[in-house]
Amino acid sequence: MRLLRAESLAELGPDQIPSALGHDGVVLIREASVGEVDELLRRWTEPVDHPHQAADGLTIITPHHHAEGTESEAGFTRSALRPHTDRSLQVTPPSVLAALMVSPVDSGGATTLVDGARVLTRLRRHVGDPAVTALRLMPADGSAERPVVETAAGLTRVRYRDDQVAGPHGSFDMVARLRRLIVEATVTLELAAGEGYLVHNHRFLHGRTAFTGDRRLVRFLARVRSDHPYAWLNRGFSSANS
Repeated sequence: MRLLRAESLAELGPDQIPSALGHDGVVLIREASVGEVDELLRRWTEPVDHPHQAADGLTIITPHHHAEGTESEAGFTRSALRPHTDRSLQVTPPSVLAALMVSPVDSGGATTLVDGARVLTRLRRHVGDPAVTALRLMPADGSAERPVVETAAGLTRVRYRDDQVAGPHGSFDMVARLRRLIVEATVTLELAAGEGYLVHNHRFLHGRTAFTGDRRLVRFLARVRSDHPYAWLNRGFSSANS
């Protein structure tokens, strides 16, 4: 398995991953197996359950004919997924997300990544902190709203989705600007078999384009162990590293 910094493609050792995630928010995975990624994460994280997991924290993402567009099932279709935070409507979403492509398709299915820290910096520049703090993620079913941006003790957590399940709520101009900034910040990755990424789920949004065929991807959800030096990632990202 090879682990790379996203911008420089410099090689990383397994023990450097928490630091790289804290600084950059994303690490690229190459030439890996599901078992190797699982072993890497278990060195410093603990799994977070998902209703459709096949093992602790591990879910196989592949199209199901019966899947509908709910929060937990939209990923099991062939439709595009807009950039989002995984488990965004939970009180505390998992802080670490890894994805590994097992079976790519010939048409579509590209990964999309968005650095929420960069989007947030630009949004604050345009509308100011009070307006950003007022942004809410509103579930379509009327359940409890969540703040899009939370900041405490120098750490910031971003949670976001924009679909039939939930969407951002604020002034029309601010929401329109936020959506535009997300589009402008979107980076696309074409993943071959054995390739993937690891992101700070409180900072990076991820999604995909629509596809045809039987794409298979394995996703891991986790949080940093409480006794680890980088356990602060469970509370957000540092603006100094964004």
